[in-house]
Amino acid sequence: MIGKRFEFDGSIDERGGQQFVSGRGVYGDGYTRVHRVEPHGFMSNPIQGAKGLLISPNGNPDEAYVLGGEHPGKRPSGLPGGAAAIYDASGNIISLVGTKIRLVAPLFEFIGSVTIEGDLDVTGNIHATGTIIDDAGNTNHHDH
Repeated sequence: MIGKRFEFDGSIDERGGQQFVSGRGVYGDGYTRVHRVEPHGFMSNPIQGAKGLLISPNGNPDEAYVLGGEHPGKRPSGLPGGAAAIYDASGNIISLVGTKIRLVAPLFEFIGSVTIEGDLDVTGNIHATGTIIDDAGNTNHHDH
């Protein structure tokens, strides 16, 4: 089996539910449309300059696969052991750190219903388009 560092060139081809990428090896050798293996339930598109591992199980570059696709300049750092993060090239991050789920992005978009059990503390304004329904009857206890 042959394994070597792979640098993505940013081109991605999706075919039949699989991803094929192109890039260069350590010595500038080029690879086009190499199957990138991804874990179940997770999808990402590596950007130009991301790094991965190119493996050829039979030593034949025509039967190569790429694993990984992390960009050293975009990867979040400083998270403690046991933490996990999903991030993109724009700096948006969803991380699981200890007992907290952190969402770092300038805008959050929820499609569908959102249910919160427990208290909701808001620092800032609340803007609503539509009706605010107060099943407990508390809205008449304050001024607008």
